[in-house]
Amino acid sequence: MAAYRVNKDLGNEQGFVLITVLVAVSLLFPIVIAFYGKTQINLLQAGNFRDTIQAARMARSGVEGAIGLLRNDDPSYDDKTDKWATSLSPLVAGNNEAVVTIVDEESKLNINMIVDKDGKADHNIIDRFKALIERLGGRPEIVNALIDWVDTDSQVTDPGGAEEGDYKGLEYSVKNGPLDTVDELLLVKGFDKELLFEKGLSKFISVAPTDGKVNINTAPIEVLNDLGFREGLVQEIVNARERDSFKQLGDAWQVLGVDTKSLPSGIEQRVKVTSSVFTVRSKGSCGKVTKEVEATLKRDSTGITIVFWREL
Repeated sequence: MAAYRVNKDLGNEQGFVLITVLVAVSLLFPIVIAFYGKTQINLLQAGNFRDTIQAARMARSGVEGAIGLLRNDDPSYDDKTDKWATSLSPLVAGNNEAVVTIVDEESKLNINMIVDKDGKADHNIIDRFKALIERLGGRPEIVNALIDWVDTDSQVTDPGGAEEGDYKGLEYSVKNGPLDTVDELLLVKGFDKELLFEKGLSKFISVAPTDGKVNINTAPIEVLNDLGFREGLVQEIVNARERDSFKQLGDAWQVLGVDTKSLPSGIEQRVKVTSSVFTVRSKGSCGKVTKEVEATLKRDSTGITIVFWREL
């Protein structure tokens, strides 16, 4: 009888211990799960931070590579066969990669020059910009809103102009200064994403610090069309440069068989065969993380200067 009670008491103690352990485990389990989850989140965040740093470094390295490419390029003339103008191979470092493109800003129409240094509207630029917009299916009068955005006076340029009162209720006001990026056009009354991107206006305009002259070796036909050449000569320029680039401006007229006296007035002050301002877009990637850098470079006899930089 005594032995039976001992075993019974021992069994009760073991059952109590088991219940205690189960209760302790049930209480600790959520804490362990929460700690594990927090640890995993921290590891994920640390990994993303590491990949972000690596992707940014690759993007910056892409710009450095572009600078080296432009520094070694022959600056006496620039055309679409130059190495910077071709499809560049991605830069690869282990699992990291940078995809780089270089765009000639002097193959475009500089819309910041729509108002000159004295604050006066440049009607040559205005007419060319209006013609370009109209050909793309836009409303040419919206160019007047850009004039008002850039100039410093408060007088509305009709038709289609827009000064301070036209931006009431918005989170910004008229700038009264040059555009910093082409995207800024979306803030100007009348301009929208459809015209800028879907219809392709952004490909033909620039806000970079160029001299306003267009490189006829690299300019698309949409830009060449508005320089004032006689009908048919633009296509002749395109055909001729595909056979051989223009090394000098005088060579272009000779190849085309054009008498300089028959050229549009002032045309030789609006065109050239060299380029000195380029925009580099470099997209760095590490794993699933990507970072982009956009830089505008100016090349001259002293080297290459970065005049604009932004990271996206």
